[in-house]
Amino acid sequence: MKVSLECVECLLIRGVAGIKRATDNNEVRFRAVSKLLELLAREFSPEAVPARLGTLRERLIKEVTGNPDPYFSDKKRSNALGKRLASQVEEVVRQEDSVEKRFALACRAAVLGNLIEFDIPGHDFSLEKLEHMLRNTKLSIDDSERILRAIGPGAKVLYVTDNAGEIAFDKILVGVLEELGAKVAVAVRGGPVLNDATLEDALEVGMDEVATEVITTGCDAVGVDFELVSKEFLDKYLGSDLIVAKGMGNYETLSEERMGKPVAYLLVAKCGPVARHIGVERGSAVVKLVE
Repeated sequence: MKVSLECVECLLIRGVAGIKRATDNNEVRFRAVSKLLELLAREFSPEAVPARLGTLRERLIKEVTGNPDPYFSDKKRSNALGKRLASQVEEVVRQEDSVEKRFALACRAAVLGNLIEFDIPGHDFSLEKLEHMLRNTKLSIDDSERILRAIGPGAKVLYVTDNAGEIAFDKILVGVLEELGAKVAVAVRGGPVLNDATLEDALEVGMDEVATEVITTGCDAVGVDFELVSKEFLDKYLGSDLIVAKGMGNYETLSEERMGKPVAYLLVAKCGPVARHIGVERGSAVVKLVE
């Protein structure tokens, strides 16, 4: 997915918010904002991919401020929230009388966990909103039955996570995938970037208790950048029968690739450009299989 004009607003707003999180030093903040403006002036073009610009922005912020993980406290808070709410959701999922119904409900829970996000213009996350949507939201695109048919016993699934907090909801779906007989490798970011989940977050919510294995992308990129990922991740990607990709960053990057693998995108379209690219209204919950 390429950038639209609206993306520059988000790139700048999220950048300034990240800089404020990273340091209280006003002089350093001004220097970081100046460097960010230079970066956007240099790199923003119609052929740019928003998530890749986000990677450059976040690396710049970490370098200029000297803070390796500006969203550390937000991720801790999100994990605590995610675990508390996901435990209640899992009880509901487990009450379904068939694995097919459990899978459909687990997909919905994983998608709505994607609401746990910060600093996106026009997206206001709150616990109350998430609880309401879990009970009332209908998926604008629901390919869960098609995805289920693609998962046979022994199927190799690579599950690429998005944010901390929501990874607790991913754990529910990974458990159901394993129950279906799939072998699920869960991939988190290889280093801190925004509030994306890292290995520490995966272990904090107990992902290693349900997944066949937990790996990293090998880099601190937003989404999946095949120029930056590790050989381990690339081999796992190419050897998988199905890719499950959570969130907008993974959608922005993987929708640009032609790697010959079916990808199931699970996300809430929290911004206009992503929503238009998918063909839904902003705020829509989506389970979309691209074969």
